[in-house]
This record gives sequence, C-alpha cells and structure tokens, in this order.
Amino acid sequence: MMKMLAGFVSFLFFSGCARIPVTAVEISQTPSAAPSAVAMTATLAATDLIETIPPAPTPFLQLPEEDQVLFTIPNPEHWSGKEGDPRPDWKGWGAAAFDVAPDGSFWIADTAVFPNRLLHYSPGGELLREISLEGLVVHVYDLAVSAENIWLLDISSQQPKVVQLGQEGEYLASLDAPHEVFSLLIGEGKEVLLYGLGKYIELIGSSGEITRRPLDALVYFGHSFQVGAYNEAAGKLPIFVDGGPFEPDPDFSVEADPFVGFNPDGSFALAGYVLAGEAQLDRQVRYYNPAGDPLGAARQRSQTIYKDWNHHLAFRPTGAVYQLLSNPDQSVQILRLGFTEKLSPFAPFPIVTPTPLTALSLSESPATEEEQARKTLVTFFDDLSAGNYEAAADHFGGDVSEYARAPMSGETVEAYWEYICGFLWCLPIAEVTGSEQISADEYLFFVVFVMPDGRRFEIGACCGGDPAATPPVWQFAYPLKKIGGVWKVMRGPLFTP
Repeated sequence: MMKMLAGFVSFLFFSGCARIPVTAVEISQTPSAAPSAVAMTATLAATDLIETIPPAPTPFLQLPEEDQVLFTIPNPEHWSGKEGDPRPDWKGWGAAAFDVAPDGSFWIADTAVFPNRLLHYSPGGELLREISLEGLVVHVYDLAVSAENIWLLDISSQQPKVVQLGQEGEYLASLDAPHEVFSLLIGEGKEVLLYGLGKYIELIGSSGEITRRPLDALVYFGHSFQVGAYNEAAGKLPIFVDGGPFEPDPDFSVEADPFVGFNPDGSFALAGYVLAGEAQLDRQVRYYNPAGDPLGAARQRSQTIYKDWNHHLAFRPTGAVYQLLSNPDQSVQILRLGFTEKLSPFAPFPIVTPTPLTALSLSESPATEEEQARKTLVTFFDDLSAGNYEAAADHFGGDVSEYARAPMSGETVEAYWEYICGFLWCLPIAEVTGSEQISADEYLFFVVFVMPDGRRFEIGACCGGDPAATPPVWQFAYPLKKIGGVWKVMRGPLFTP
C-alpha cells in the first residue's frame, strides 16, 4: 500500500552502482503542532506546506541492503480453540493497516478487536498510546498519517467515510467517501487521496478544501503514475509512468494497488509478485527510476493473515519501506525491508502436515456416571459417521439444529438422520478434552472431531469475516443429560454455512 507523506526529508545519494550497507538512513522530522478540533465546514483548516527537497542529480537512492526487525509486539496469551472462550487481547495481530509517521513512529489500525482501536508505537517499540475508535468507525480499512493528522478509511459503514483525527487521536471531522475506494494516501502537497480499481480521487486539496475530484494519475515530484485496466491477454495489470507504458521485469507482476511510495529524485517503489511454483507467490517490492532502470528489490516475508491492497506495507519519506508481520504465534513485528541488486533464490513456504487424528475408542464397561455419559457421546457420533442412523437416534434427546427441518410425515428415523447428515457434520470424535459436571444428571464435554482425511475439524470466521477477529474453534461443547435413567446427547451435529 502506498503511504506517501508530505514533507520529504533529505535523501542520501551516491554515484556508481555499488551499494554500501546502511545501518541508519532515516532522519526524523519534528511534526508541527496538531490543529485544534474544529467542525467540518466547506473546507478543512489549511496547513503550512513543508518545503520538499529538489531531485538529486544522481538516480541512485541509498537504501538498506538487509532486512531489519525494528521491534516485536509479543502476544503470549494462548488461544485454546474452545467454543465460548473470548478472543485474547492480541495487540496488532491481523491488523487491517498501518503507517509510519514523519517522526518515525508507527500507527497500527488494530481491527481484530471490537471496537477498533489505534495503537501508536515509538520507533523503538514503546506503546505510546492506545485510542479507542468506538462510535467513530465500523471497521478501519486503511489509514494514513501526516505530521498533523491521522486519516482513517471506513468502507464498512453504510456510507463509506474518511475520518480525520488529530495527532493525539481526538476526533476532528468526517467526510463521505465513494463506495469503490479501498486505499487512502497523502499527496505531495498534503492532499488526501483515495484509490480503488484504477481510479484516483482527490478528496481534500492541498489548501484543505474539499474537492472530491477524479484524477487521471498521481503526480509526485514532476512525474505522473497511473494504473490501467487489467490486460487479460497478457494476464497482468499495466501501469503507466509519465504517460507511457512502464514495463517492469518480465517475471514481475504488480499488485492491484502497486505504488508503495515516491522519492524526490523520481524513483518509486512497486509492490508485486513473481510466480514461484504451484500456488506459491514470491511477494516483493522493487525500486525503479522513471526510465525503467531497476534500483533494488526486496522480498516480503510471509504473512499468517494476508491483507489486500498492500495495507501491510508502509512508506516513509526517507525512501524506506516497512512491512507489518502477523506471525503464527500471534506476535507482531515491524520490519524494514532491505533492497539488493539481486534477490536470493525463493524458498517455498514449508507446508506443515499435522499428525492425522483417529477416532476415539472407549472402554466397554464404563464404571462412573461420567464415563457412561462420555461413552454415549462418542457412540452417538461413531454411529452417525458410520451411517448407523437408527442406532444413533437412540442416544439423542435434544434439538437437532435450528437449520434443519422437522421430520416429515411418515419419514423413518433412519431416513431423517440420513437427511440430517447430508448437510450437518456427522463426524467421529477424536478427543474429549475436558468435562464439567453441571448437576447429578448433567455433564458438559468438550470434544474434538476428526475429518475423513484425518485433519482436525475447525470452524473459523464466517462469510468473509476477519480470521484475526475470529480465530478457529476446534473444541466444541456438548451437553449430556440423564433422561429416564439413560444418558442422552442434547446437541446435534455441527452446522457451517
């Protein structure tokens, strides 16, 4: 995602092709004071423009050659996968977007929690503030940070909107946004710009006036940049620089929102990928000058939860590109990408094959009431998974599912349960992970089901929901009750849309 912030600072340039490793290339800027809270009228308060540095005479931008993890946000709380447990308060994990401010601090749109919140971290990883967005947005889809303001794009509202906050997180204003936009960025003159499906819109002009005007292309430092319509014949998304087609390396395909950032010398960073085998993408960021000469390439690290529109990338006016990483252990890292002339060979992501589960078998002579109830539960699902529907029905005493119809007139028990197992999950139990005695005649068991191929059965986020907000559940609660001296299962098979 392109994060172009106004007020570019000095760049380090050198002549020749050799690159010198850089350990500190970023020069902090002191942001001007945040404006006082004002109501939105026909215009926004104008801010003083920070003078930009003219293009350097040489085309080579000095960039760090090695990746550097700036800091890690640990989230040590364990997720049990147990039905009914609340999601742990993981900070920043699976966040929708982030940005780096001109002073080098980081803002994360923490969207896997409700209500959404902003997390503000120092360049060294100190949590400076946590700002609740309750009542301001439904879901932050993107954000951009200038020296004066924080801008939030919310496309989940019935009417998409852009929300303006001050640097302390105080609410300043809200503006309606078109439905077709997905990314938010700041122009060279502090314009607030929107992007979606090849269309650019200037929402707020450089003087703070509300414009809402379409743009043919982005213009930065005397150069124009544009995304064209998808070329089905070539199988690629074309881009244009200074009005002409721009051809990156033949193996490199750009993303739907390809421009990551621009520099005063005309160089720019592109996000894209190289096909690297079946179902594997080598995601990269590549630097070019307007003439098409490559200046360096960086490989993005694999993401546990990938975000569209490059919202996991951020750009700082030093030319540095950052990636927000959500790791499998729920830790979060801010990574500064390193650029080299040639990348090392791509190593396919390892495929972890879990140990297959097997159906649980229990003692034939349960001694206690708990063991008897447990055996009833396991037997019920064993019979269902094996198609012994009439035998399974003898162990059932509850409601099948709100999604299932009632038995039809004249329908046999076996035919009805065959219908049930046609669209509900009639799987055998692999493990009973816990039990609770509710009363003398009631138990609650937590069970793990096994798929026919040996995989653990899980239910994750439904219907396009955020997987970070709803981690998968694999321990399901099943109540049993003693009715007429016989243990009965009170919950039917599971349903998934």
